[in-house]
Amino acid sequence: MAEIMVPEQVFPGFKIINEFNDSQLGSLVDYLNSLDIGKLYGDIAKDLSNLLKIDGDDLLRALLSFTGLSSGENADVAVLSKNLAESYKEFSRVGINTKETNKLKANLLQILSNFEKIRLIDKVREYKVENSNNFRDFKLLTDIRFMQVDEASKSENYGIILHKFYIEYQNFIPRNELHLHVGIEDLIELKAEIEKAIERDKMLRESFAGDIRLI
Repeated sequence: MAEIMVPEQVFPGFKIINEFNDSQLGSLVDYLNSLDIGKLYGDIAKDLSNLLKIDGDDLLRALLSFTGLSSGENADVAVLSKNLAESYKEFSRVGINTKETNKLKANLLQILSNFEKIRLIDKVREYKVENSNNFRDFKLLTDIRFMQVDEASKSENYGIILHKFYIEYQNFIPRNELHLHVGIEDLIELKAEIEKAIERDKMLRESFAGDIRLI
């Protein structure tokens, strides 16, 4: 009886790990060790797809499922690799033989032995998503609309400058958009607030320089 239950949603990721050749496994280990811990999950999944020619989302989902299991000073990655491989074999019922199970254990051991950056990325995300809505992207579009006026009373032309602020954010729904019409006064105020935030960020980075690596 397996000591860990591997959930069904990560079976595709385990299949990918089990099928890695030496070159793919080496490339993955190098990538894991070079990761920027401020990187977004979506970008990591794209990197994995491009680097290994596999489904990056499936692999990342499996990797992230290890974060809670592999934490703690006493975590034995050899034992964990063995338990994960045996659990996958039991619950997925894919019928892998002893040789394939041993290969999966070995691949998992290599991954879990080079897992610190992924664990830190998961912790960074935990702090970043403490709020219910989290900013992802934005764009600001500016346009001009000309007003139609009666020809008989037309003495000058009129136009209205419009600014549309698109914000993309994430909560329990992966992607949401908010579209706001803003005026020039709003833009000036928004610019001032952004400049203040940049200055506060700069001040904090200077205050803690050399003591903490800030993300």
